[in-house]
Amino acid sequence: MNRYMLNSVRIAVVEDSAEDMSNCLNMLEKYGNEKGLSFEIDSFEVGDAFLSKFKMQYDFIILDINLSAMNGMDVAAEIRKKDEDVIIMFVTNLARYATKGYEVGAIDFAIKPLSYASFYLKMERVIKQLQTKSNRASISLVLSTEGGFNKVDANDIYFIEVFGHDLVFHLEDKTITTYGTLKTYEEKLKDQWFIRCNSCYLVNARKIKAVDKYLIYLFNGKTVVISHPKKKHFVQEFKQYMLKEGD
Repeated sequence: MNRYMLNSVRIAVVEDSAEDMSNCLNMLEKYGNEKGLSFEIDSFEVGDAFLSKFKMQYDFIILDINLSAMNGMDVAAEIRKKDEDVIIMFVTNLARYATKGYEVGAIDFAIKPLSYASFYLKMERVIKQLQTKSNRASISLVLSTEGGFNKVDANDIYFIEVFGHDLVFHLEDKTITTYGTLKTYEEKLKDQWFIRCNSCYLVNARKIKAVDKYLIYLFNGKTVVISHPKKKHFVQEFKQYMLKEGD
């Protein structure tokens, strides 16, 4: 099942105040009923307990910044090591801390005590982003190898590299070597936001953490070089990605 099918949204709420937890859960229930959405919600009082259960299974996480023991920013940093795509919204008592959430790619922040009018607008943004993800459902590729074949989801590919007469597909924790041309996969993946940044590299824009001059930093810690002839094309394409789908 597609992770972003909106007939059911998997949510985690990490909040150590019983009163604030109850308020948040009530608002989620009200919003879901109004919108005809089914929410599967897990609640956690402690950041450590949440992280011990976290295996990229959530679509959306509501996270209190001011958790006791392990604070919400530290929890979010650990989340991002495993999942750069899950939507995070922070809640906090202190407005001056809220903007720190953007450092870990939070979609928004809410100030306690939560009001339904404000919460409703924030949820509209969350659901819109989830719908966008649903609409851009990834394609699968079947890659032939010496030992047989591998089926790979395009969203799991960080970049594709030309290596001699082969192509190397770089994933989170492994590489797959196959044959073919980079141009062929550039055509296949043009609607999946894969951008040519070099004659030897085709990079997944969704996996880009930062761009600095001629270097692309990916979420898995790897770095890809932008060639001078491809710089203008890459910048134009990446700007289009950020305008249309970047958050």
